[in-house]
Amino acid sequence: MFDAIFGRSVKILKILAKVQCVLAFVLASMLCGAVHEMLKPFSQFSAIVLGLVVAVVFWVLQMFLAWALYAFAELVEYTKATHEELSNMSEGLARYTQATYEELHSMNQGLEAYTNAMGKTMNSIVAKHCCAEEERARAAARPQSGDNNK
Repeated sequence: MFDAIFGRSVKILKILAKVQCVLAFVLASMLCGAVHEMLKPFSQFSAIVLGLVVAVVFWVLQMFLAWALYAFAELVEYTKATHEELSNMSEGLARYTQATYEELHSMNQGLEAYTNAMGKTMNSIVAKHCCAEEERARAAARPQSGDNNK
């Protein structure tokens, strides 16, 4: 029962604000008539003027309260819509983050495989270079034969 009432709270608040606008006019008219009837024995003109002033002040205050109630209902409605939109954005952001993580993970695996392949290549190049350096060192250490020993 309460879910039915509170689930439609925005609609109920807006309807209540509209009803308050109509009742404000009716009650202001009744207040004007009551003040006029109370003050009529003293002065007809002052009864009319004072009755209208009281009615207008009452009507303006009631309209302000109705406007505040309607504005609050609008605020609740927009807050609820914003919350839903942010929830949808959060779900989308989570999916995007997961996809980005998976892409980075696959790129990391590819980079790792490339690094391993390059490491093997670099190891073979370094080994060849070291072997070549050792060969040169041995060649330099061997006694020279031929005409070079003069």
